[in-house]
Amino acid sequence: MSAVSLSRGALGRAALILIFVTACRDAVSPPTIAARGFAPRADASVAAAPSKSVLPTGTGFGINNDPNPPQRTKYRMDYHDNPVLRGPQNLYFIWYGDWSGADRSLDQQIVGELAASIGNTPYLNIAQLYSDSDGNKASSAVIFGGGVYDAYSHGSILSENDIKDIPDQKMLNFELPADPQGIYVVVSSPDVAAAGQGISYCATHGVTNLFSMKSRFIYIGGPARSPLRCSTQPVGPNGTLNGDGMAYLLAAELANVLTDPFLNAWYDRIGLEVADKCAWSYGTTFKAANGSLANVHVGARDYLLPPLWVPSKSGGACALHW
Repeated sequence: MSAVSLSRGALGRAALILIFVTACRDAVSPPTIAARGFAPRADASVAAAPSKSVLPTGTGFGINNDPNPPQRTKYRMDYHDNPVLRGPQNLYFIWYGDWSGADRSLDQQIVGELAASIGNTPYLNIAQLYSDSDGNKASSAVIFGGGVYDAYSHGSILSENDIKDIPDQKMLNFELPADPQGIYVVVSSPDVAAAGQGISYCATHGVTNLFSMKSRFIYIGGPARSPLRCSTQPVGPNGTLNGDGMAYLLAAELANVLTDPFLNAWYDRIGLEVADKCAWSYGTTFKAANGSLANVHVGARDYLLPPLWVPSKSGGACALHW
């Protein structure tokens, strides 16, 4: 991948028609979206909600093999009268740290190809099941807008403020556009660590404020730094631990950003977002050519991606497509 910004048209303008595997076993028929957003009525099979909702933090996807995981499927998704993302969203990547060598180059190819082809797929169309107060569905149209490199501008140990400042500096230095429709994805090499990474989370999303514009960002830590907590399997369907693990995390955080861009729209009573509720699960899988597990085919590659939450009148379930 070039060290300079890539052309949006080179990879991102074409929406691909994809064939997906069947939804996970607990998938349900897609609901109808009400004018003020779908808010399913709980029945006897849905747990009573806590007296007060917990706000999402952007880190709800958590870690793999969590000894005390949250009760992810216990509560229904609720709408909190705030915006979802509408219209095409441009993904800008910041490859932070050391991305030299063949292994890291392959990682970039795996993630870059997913970013270029996941838009408007049956998988990401699940985001359209979540609407705003005017009945506008969350977008599933994403376009790969290219990427730039950042060789440790904020060091190898990142604070929360560092993560927010990295995309801001790329915009201030005109390396990336200040795009109101942009989502800025900071992907760190395995030698970089952020506060809490690999301990309580592997990837996160949030908002920065620059030029009076709320910019959405995603941070993905290199799974190879914490393979037991931040990767899905020792070798993924594309032959890597790090690249395949990053693809899994990117899909999750992208779905969360589309439906809950400012951490105040769609989440359940314990602060879990659309991908968080299905974290570290896989649905119905098949064997990729190298014998590892996969569950979707996107573009030219097999991937193992997290199912996403499909709401229903009885609460909802995890699924891989809509």
